[in-house]
Amino acid sequence: MPMQPLELPGPHGDWAQFVDDLVECGLADARRIATGLKDGAPRSAHEVLDRWNDSSIAVSTAGGVAGLLAQVHPEVEVRTRSEAALQELAKFGSELSLDKELYAVFAAVDGGGLDPEAARLLAKVLRDFRRSGVDRDDATRDRLKAIDERLTVLGQDFSRIIRDDVRTIRIAPERLDGLPKDYVDAHPPGDDGLVAITTDYPDLIPFTTFAHDGAARRELHTAFLNRGWPDNDPVLHEILDLRHEMATLLGYPDWAAYDAEVKMIGTGEAIGEFIDRITDLADAPGRRDLAVLLARARQDDPGIEALTAADNAYYSELVRREDYEVDAQEVRRYFDFAKVSAGLLDVTGRLFGVSYRPRDDAPVWHEAVTAYDVLRGDEMIGRIYLDLHPREGKFKHAAQFGLVSGVAGRDLPEGALVC
Repeated sequence: MPMQPLELPGPHGDWAQFVDDLVECGLADARRIATGLKDGAPRSAHEVLDRWNDSSIAVSTAGGVAGLLAQVHPEVEVRTRSEAALQELAKFGSELSLDKELYAVFAAVDGGGLDPEAARLLAKVLRDFRRSGVDRDDATRDRLKAIDERLTVLGQDFSRIIRDDVRTIRIAPERLDGLPKDYVDAHPPGDDGLVAITTDYPDLIPFTTFAHDGAARRELHTAFLNRGWPDNDPVLHEILDLRHEMATLLGYPDWAAYDAEVKMIGTGEAIGEFIDRITDLADAPGRRDLAVLLARARQDDPGIEALTAADNAYYSELVRREDYEVDAQEVRRYFDFAKVSAGLLDVTGRLFGVSYRPRDDAPVWHEAVTAYDVLRGDEMIGRIYLDLHPREGKFKHAAQFGLVSGVAGRDLPEGALVC
């Protein structure tokens, strides 16, 4: 029987209950599996790892769905319930990683006869147990658990504060000089005679690229950089303090050393060395490019001594237009949204040997979302969702969210591209 994609509720369904049920079911399955592993029954190494994998899969989809909906669902209640669900999943993960009995099960596994993939999994499971502090005393493990759960909440708070902090500047209509006509038409003056420009990307990027008024560009750019301040100041400080405490409790000198250990960079010291090396390599070409932009800026203001970040896009655009005859406002006429979307699907389809079948009947969380089945030949191998238009309460950047992790013969992979 062909695998089926995850059944979503649709725009008018009860998404909050859907998340609650999905997480409750996933946690129940994972707890049952974890409890079963500790029952003392003899099991082969492969059986222990297979059950652990089943436990991970049980919570993976719940986490993927909750993680996406916390950032994109149009209803505040659904986003809030999804955040709460993620906290429950993180709490369970913390409990699992600090469970001494469960750790003992894996520590007792004889990995001698395992194939390379299974041996790698066992090594990483044992490593992650130790990195969680499972081998520490009870008081330390309790503190690590509390820190881990608190960091989950703080991370959500930090992201939400930035996401929901949309700032606005109000300026006279003539200060829109230089902007495309469709942008000006979309920003009529209000009752006070002023035009409202927000820090959301569809407002910000064209304004900082085309507006001739440097003071207005800097005002908007400053408002953009100040999103989340001052509310996030204590949140960030607490995150940094707790990360340092966690790292030192686990025997690391600092968070960078702890975090880098399982990443390609390897060590905290290597991070600084890499940044220094890249800085040295980029210094000369960066200064050369900056000199070109500054020279162009001095044609407008001979007394200017330095450019700000708010000037970069504007003068880069002028240099491209005047020196290389590349005008973004002309180029954009060739990049109609519908044509670009179709073109990207066509290019990626040819690149990866797949095709995309539109699914207008697929349930989605907002009417602007489009769904596609991913096909290789006649076989459906996954589903993607495109959520590409801004709206209130939605994630403000571009990202790919995993919805379902694909498991051969079991679960179709699903993901959402969000802008």
